[in-house]
Amino acid sequence: MSNMFDKVIKSSLCLLVFLLPIFWLPFSFEIFEFNKQYLLFFLSSLAFLAWIGKMVLADKEIRIKKTPLNIPVLVFLFIAVLSAVFSADKTSSLLGFYGRFSDGLIGLLSFGMLFFTIINNTGLKIKAKNEKKKITTQSEKLEKKEEDNKEETASVEKEEPKKAAISSESLLASFIFSTFFVILLSYLSVFGVLAKLSGSISNYLPSLVFQKTFNPAAGSLEGLSIFLSIIVVLLTGLILFQSLKSKFKTIICILILFASLPLLVIIDFTSAWLVLLITLLLFVGFAISKRIFKKNVNRLLLPIFLVIIAAVFAIIPQRVINLDLPQEQVLSQGESSHIAWGAATDSIKTGFLGSGIGTFSYDFSKYRSQEFNQNQLWQIRFDRPASHILEILATTGFLGLLSYLILIVSFVAVSLRFLQLKNAGQAPLFLAFLALLISHLVYYQNTALALAFWLILALAVAGWTDKNSEKRFSFADFPELSLVLSTLLIIISLVFGALYFFAGKFYIADKMYIKNVQAESRAAQIDKLEEIVNLNPYRIQYRVVLARLYLSEVKEAEGISTSEEGLALIQTNVGKAIEQAKTASEISPNRVIVWETLGMLYRDIQSIAPNALEWSLKSFEKAIELEPNNPVLYTELGKLMESEEARAKFAKALELKPDYVDALMQAAFSYEKEGDIEAAIKEMEKITAVDVEILFHLGRMYFNNQQIDEAINRFLAVATVQPNHSNALYSLGVAYSAKGEKDLAIQAFEIVLELNPGNTDVVQKIEELKK
Repeated sequence: MSNMFDKVIKSSLCLLVFLLPIFWLPFSFEIFEFNKQYLLFFLSSLAFLAWIGKMVLADKEIRIKKTPLNIPVLVFLFIAVLSAVFSADKTSSLLGFYGRFSDGLIGLLSFGMLFFTIINNTGLKIKAKNEKKKITTQSEKLEKKEEDNKEETASVEKEEPKKAAISSESLLASFIFSTFFVILLSYLSVFGVLAKLSGSISNYLPSLVFQKTFNPAAGSLEGLSIFLSIIVVLLTGLILFQSLKSKFKTIICILILFASLPLLVIIDFTSAWLVLLITLLLFVGFAISKRIFKKNVNRLLLPIFLVIIAAVFAIIPQRVINLDLPQEQVLSQGESSHIAWGAATDSIKTGFLGSGIGTFSYDFSKYRSQEFNQNQLWQIRFDRPASHILEILATTGFLGLLSYLILIVSFVAVSLRFLQLKNAGQAPLFLAFLALLISHLVYYQNTALALAFWLILALAVAGWTDKNSEKRFSFADFPELSLVLSTLLIIISLVFGALYFFAGKFYIADKMYIKNVQAESRAAQIDKLEEIVNLNPYRIQYRVVLARLYLSEVKEAEGISTSEEGLALIQTNVGKAIEQAKTASEISPNRVIVWETLGMLYRDIQSIAPNALEWSLKSFEKAIELEPNNPVLYTELGKLMESEEARAKFAKALELKPDYVDALMQAAFSYEKEGDIEAAIKEMEKITAVDVEILFHLGRMYFNNQQIDEAINRFLAVATVQPNHSNALYSLGVAYSAKGEKDLAIQAFEIVLELNPGNTDVVQKIEELKK
């Protein structure tokens, strides 16, 4: 039975390490991280259960490897659990933020299971079966009696090494071999080979697969380059220290290393070059100072070459090879630091535990700076910072950051001790881990990078076997205790079975969601989404979209349905929309998108629901509380108000973003509504942006203020940019008519009539002008 469990452990771990970097599926809304997280949870939990099952059912003995990192890792995981319990958004903390997925507690705990499974099944002294030494002599009987008196039921003993469930080299080889396929697919994507194949299979795969940015490891090319920089460092260490047993494997590593470099040059991401540069520069300095390669110093030529390459490309401001590759839009380091510090210092709770693992989107909304509104990307709500370290601080607080630093310091201290003892086997893993630490400073973490972190950490710790002992607790002579532990194993297995069941439901829901997006009719979309919400009632994105679809149905039927049945259907759809939006607000009361949706929903049903205006005001006020530096929310709130009160909100929006066009226009409209056309024109003239609608409304105000020539100029400008703009052409005809230029007026109205055949008002205007 023990061999069977060993096979499950080995198969699960090797599959996980090999598949995770290259794994993606076209069935979900997000094809990379969502599917990687499912694979991670399933295979890591399977290996973990097999390890527990082997100890309880086969070995009749609990065996835990004692390492300096056991407690730091457990503390780090425990603080993450606490942050999720007290999270500002518990759904995102548990499952990961929708669209990103890799930042949730389940994913982190899965990596925790992976870590402990690896260190306890790699390099362990594993028994095939639980055997006792036969006692034959009187002296042996006395020794056995003394041992029983000291240890009672538990026994801690040393054994001769036996074959482990899986070797470190097998896991590392699986990881490196997976990287080969990542590189191959990335080349096919970057050079457009996949795009050329799109004709025959485009109906079965999402369009993202055929874009130049497609790569299975990270989704973005920048994430891929960070991943490759870490792989290059790892391979450099393996080659330098001759850690691989066969020449064939060494040749493969050399080929993968030099295949990675052109990709790094093509992507040319400065942060990736910095990871490579700093890591290898520190290594070269350390190797020279300690004379590690004094017998063959030429080995250092490889890392020196890589240092030079990294330094050159880190300095060059533009890409040397320009393939028109789009760049990932990421939050700046400065803004990320501002948000993380604001989140961690907002209150005692956030200081200790942050806003909750997986809730950086909440932090971004609440703590984004006013200066960010001048950024071209100011309307994007970012769900990840510029670095993983800052995310740890923001989402798990100073306790989370402290536990992370203790984990890192503990690992570095023990690894340096091994290196001082000239244990060359630890050097490549230590180098790769150092590269990962630097990457945590300059980039966020995705599933592939997290795998690299926990895998390298676990393999390095497993290599400390000779310096650590096992904690063993045998219950072979206690059938009652064995029964209790077997029962616990059954309960744990049932819990994981339930988790698999719900995970399956949630996956089916997301698979249906992508089909819902592609549905042709709104009725079909509503039917699908209702089923999706039943399958996964915890994701607010589904409910928000469903609420908006109900609202679209209301708007479409509002001006058409006059029968009692039609009005009843409108009322039903309004009720359903409110129900979905309110339920979303109860599930995630701190998600600004929920309150923004509620505000818009109530605003649009004022003619049906008497209290809708009050509800809309409260919803936008709640949204502003969650996102206080967003000028859009103040503008939308102002649209619900009158005169001075409304203009105060527009003024606040303009304080946050002085060039916000909508706020300037709404301020002008408020003056126009009160009859102060000159004040309205002054507000409109402040707008420097050239836009068709701005020109049209300014022309309209000029006309109402008897500034006919200025109005005509604006309407002509609109017609030049957008010849089919019926309102501008109609207003141009009215302006020419007011000026007495009938022929020009008729020409303008005739164009409007061509665009709107049979329009009685336009026909009447033309007939009057021709008399």
